[in-house]
Amino acid sequence: MSFISEVESSIRVLFDSISSGFQQDPGTGYNQIDNWIQHLRSTNEPALRPIAQELETLRGHIDSNNAAGMAVAFQNLGELTAQSALSVHNFSGNGDKAREISQKLIAAAGNLRLIARVPAAH
Repeated sequence: MSFISEVESSIRVLFDSISSGFQQDPGTGYNQIDNWIQHLRSTNEPALRPIAQELETLRGHIDSNNAAGMAVAFQNLGELTAQSALSVHNFSGNGDKAREISQKLIAAAGNLRLIARVPAAH
């Protein structure tokens, strides 16, 4: 599985965990975020540092179960991912995939904004 495919799968797993209010094990989301952070830091690419920092922010919002904060972090991640893809143009389609991931992150942010407005059912 390519890293791009892993990221897409991770976004789905993370969003599913968040939208269920972490009634599942929140460790699932943490593992996905930690994997992203580790990968981004291992590339030693300065343009990716803000993304890694925003992932750490997202992790903090998950710790406090702050859906509104998670929405902001997903929005920021989407925008940062789009920015990082601006200069990527190659035949393997990495730039296009990064832009697609950016759109998925921003869509997840919108969904989280809706979740943040709806009180949790008890």
